[in-house]
Amino acid sequence: MSTITPIQQNPLAAETESPSRASIARQALTDNLDTFLTLLTTQLENQDPLQPMDTNQFVDQLTQFSELEQGVETNQTLTEIAQAVGAGDRQEGVALLGRTVEARGDILPLNPGGTQFAYEITQPAKNAEMRIFDQGGNLVAQFQVNGDIGRYNAAWDGTTLTGSIAGPGLYKAQVVSLDDPKNATLTGEILSGGTVQEVRFENGATKLVLDQGMIIDADDIQRVGV
Repeated sequence: MSTITPIQQNPLAAETESPSRASIARQALTDNLDTFLTLLTTQLENQDPLQPMDTNQFVDQLTQFSELEQGVETNQTLTEIAQAVGAGDRQEGVALLGRTVEARGDILPLNPGGTQFAYEITQPAKNAEMRIFDQGGNLVAQFQVNGDIGRYNAAWDGTTLTGSIAGPGLYKAQVVSLDDPKNATLTGEILSGGTVQEVRFENGATKLVLDQGMIIDADDIQRVGV
């Protein structure tokens, strides 16, 4: 069995805002509003009747009160919208249970009898090859594929380079160009999936557990079948 280091891709790291910031900001606004009301009420109760508060100053304080109140209400409204969107995402995720889905990625779930998947050539290659690796990065299978730009269906029956049958589990697939004998480069993307067995909600994201424990992000789904 050959050992070839899979060609690495550079995933973009997405910065996510801490889910607690909205609640912290809302609490801070509420605390400031309560403090402001207490101070204003105390000031009105204790002002000198012969020298009441300057009208302009009073209007300025009421304006501040109004702006602060609007800030609290706006923050609350945004929170409710976010909660509604989250509830919608959960319903959509649950609706996918038992459905067949396809997503972009390089993971292949191999079931007894083989696996079917698709690949998309994004950079044309005269000599394109599909490579399949095990979890340890060992090359277990390879075969020639169409290198013209477009989407194609593919299948792997589990037969390895040694003629044995690979066991069920998760494997990694890549389609590469061999036009430059000294430098194999990625020339397309793998589209694979399976049947949704479980739906998980983690840190505001919906995760789908497919065959052989394959996990994908619901946002990465490209196709949904029966």
